[in-house]
Amino acid sequence: MTIQSYRGDALIRPQDLNAIDKRVYEPHASELKARSIFTVKTDIPAGAKTYSYDVLTRSGAAKILAPGATDVPLVDADLSEETIKIYSIAAAFNIGVQEVREAQMAGRPIDVTKADTVRKAIAEKENQVAFSGDKTHGIKGLTDSVGIQVYATPQNEAGTSTKWKDKTGKEIVADIRKAKNMVNKLNGHEADTLLLTPDSNEELEKTFNEYTQQSVIEYIKSQNWFKRIETINDLAKKGLAGTECFVILDSSPDVVELGIPLDITRHPQEYAFPNTKVPFEERTTGLIIRYPMAICRADGI
Repeated sequence: MTIQSYRGDALIRPQDLNAIDKRVYEPHASELKARSIFTVKTDIPAGAKTYSYDVLTRSGAAKILAPGATDVPLVDADLSEETIKIYSIAAAFNIGVQEVREAQMAGRPIDVTKADTVRKAIAEKENQVAFSGDKTHGIKGLTDSVGIQVYATPQNEAGTSTKWKDKTGKEIVADIRKAKNMVNKLNGHEADTLLLTPDSNEELEKTFNEYTQQSVIEYIKSQNWFKRIETINDLAKKGLAGTECFVILDSSPDVVELGIPLDITRHPQEYAFPNTKVPFEERTTGLIIRYPMAICRADGI
């Protein structure tokens, strides 16, 4: 029986792996868009292939019972079970044997800046799956989940366009207020998050009206309508027929969560001359949307 052996200068040392891990597990806040908005659910087993949860189609109502009455209303009649698959997001980088030799000769750890690329790649895919889904694997995201409210923004006063670039600041605020109220009118829910594309966010720099120098974004913030206003690249062209959109939602965990059964994890490195591959994996359900009506996508801007 032949025992395969490896050159010592081809192997990544434990201190090198520790440096890689430290680099990977320190993401920038800008990379964690989905996690900054949605509650992260981590109690799903990493080995599970699917996850089932209840979706609320409408809010159940309680009633006052007459003395002796037994007709207690069943709120679970408004629930339907949804089962979603759990997917792995994977990425890896190579470290050349000469890089390892040079580091060992100099008595220093190998350069681990490549780990940044892996971390960013996984974070970008996590965000994409959360906000816009993945058509190849049939994953629904925030913008195309079944049951969310959809608001077709009206034309401007001139009757020529629904796009924000052709609207006044006051008309833009009216669009946002209308979408917000579509969530706020649901009992027990309040819109707390406004999500914009980079282009639509730029339009909020317009002056609110002719009587003030206050911008649209300054006006909205002064009204305390939202806890957070975020720019999300993955919302671009996700409105009906590929139009621009914005999204307003109640981000509480009884409405939506982000399932992460397995956070980013390094697997054993694989040596095949002249490179050592260092693979990483994350397991995710994407978004778990329990009450889609508390999400409103506004199209046509």
